[in-house]
Amino acid sequence: MIQFGEKMKNFKNLRTICGINLIISLFIFFYVNKQSINSTFPSPSSYIINLSFKEQLITEHLISYSQFYNKSSPECNTKESLNNPHEQHLNATSLILSQLREQIVPYPNDYFHDRGIVLTVGEHQLSLVKVNLKMIEHSATQLPVQIWYSSEQIPQNIMIELLNIAPKVNLSICCFHKAKCQSLTRTWQLNSQYVYKPNISNINQGFAYKPAAIISATFVEVLFLDSDAYVVRDPIDLFLSDPMYLQFGALFYPDAHISRQHSSIWKIFNTSCGKNEFEFDSATILVNKKRVWNGLYITKLMNDHYRYFYAPISDGDKDTFRLGFRYMNIKYYLVMIPCATGQFNGSHFCGLTLCKTDSLAQHIYIK
Repeated sequence: MIQFGEKMKNFKNLRTICGINLIISLFIFFYVNKQSINSTFPSPSSYIINLSFKEQLITEHLISYSQFYNKSSPECNTKESLNNPHEQHLNATSLILSQLREQIVPYPNDYFHDRGIVLTVGEHQLSLVKVNLKMIEHSATQLPVQIWYSSEQIPQNIMIELLNIAPKVNLSICCFHKAKCQSLTRTWQLNSQYVYKPNISNINQGFAYKPAAIISATFVEVLFLDSDAYVVRDPIDLFLSDPMYLQFGALFYPDAHISRQHSSIWKIFNTSCGKNEFEFDSATILVNKKRVWNGLYITKLMNDHYRYFYAPISDGDKDTFRLGFRYMNIKYYLVMIPCATGQFNGSHFCGLTLCKTDSLAQHIYIK
């Protein structure tokens, strides 16, 4: 009887709580409906965070982020020992890295102009690029778009078909080997001196095309997107007003893994690992090429010589950006905003994809 009485008491309490919640919900419902009759939807400016709070966030972000460049910070994986083959590989990488540094060409001041979106495509990414173009069109952005490709991988007639996928997008297809771009209305020759095509013998090593496309695109400022990185709003504000992009000239985004490099690897890149720094997700990159040219160019050269700079040095092209920028002492900003889409499975969140926000997490821009 005591247990039954306790259960009845708990039931009455629960019923009371539910009743209060119902009353509150009804009040909110009628209030919102009343407001919607007498007013319009909030203007976009009403979603912008308070200016003083924004300045506070920027200051806190900069103070926190200075730890990434603190040379006295702990090194990564200091307990891991090196075997002889690994040590020999590091020595060879260190030697070629100093040689590549001498091959960096100056930034061509009078060649690049404006800003735009850049993608690369291989024969297996064509269907993804088509979806990407429709998403760009849906965002209603006025930014021009360039898709870079190799004529050794994809025939020109296949690439021309992409021009009709999203007719509202200001799209050009650009070929590395022909140094030529084409839109729906015209075809023009590029200056081959400024088309930095990948110098690789294996045309299927498609990752090397990413940094090559960024520095070859005719824009000064580039938002690079992987074929399956889709914009969900007009990215123009990232260029115009993102405070960390304006401060550093380069925004990168984290992958799901904490840095796994051995401490010796960081030494040959003249840096120490930032404490708790994540590896890069190179699916989305925002750069002002004029400001970070040397970091981008050494990254391109490292991908040309991927046999030295992928495993065991890094986990592929994504971390060559991080290592290259650090080696050239080019600062960047890593947007450490946890953002993923997925679903809950019992007590666990099962992430399906990473998403990208601006540096202050005001909006999601890319999924």
